[in-house]
Amino acid sequence: MLEPFSLAGLAAIISAMVDVIRLGKETYEEYLERREGDPAIERKARALETAFSTYSPEEIAAISARIHNCRRRFIEEGAGDARHGCLCSVLRDVRDGNGGSIPDPEWEEAYRQLKCAVRA
Repeated sequence: MLEPFSLAGLAAIISAMVDVIRLGKETYEEYLERREGDPAIERKARALETAFSTYSPEEIAAISARIHNCRRRFIEEGAGDARHGCLCSVLRDVRDGNGGSIPDPEWEEAYRQLKCAVRA
């Protein structure tokens, strides 16, 4: 299993949450396990590193905590609007730190699909 606070670990968590919403056929834990072993996860981690480079260490710690809270929500709740809002808040952090764009096509598609721009 990936280190819980590594960028690759955070990227795997975000990608697994996106998978649940986009595909929805398996549990979050199954998607997370698959994403942790995905060779592309290092590319996603580098994208996060770039996106988070504008944030202070304290802000990154707060974002990381929110990602982990969303992870718990995805495990505990079967479905729901609250999960979508939680993922949107994470994707907005990534977008804002990356100069207004989301650096991963899957995450960008989820952002559009969930209408994150209008969710508060």
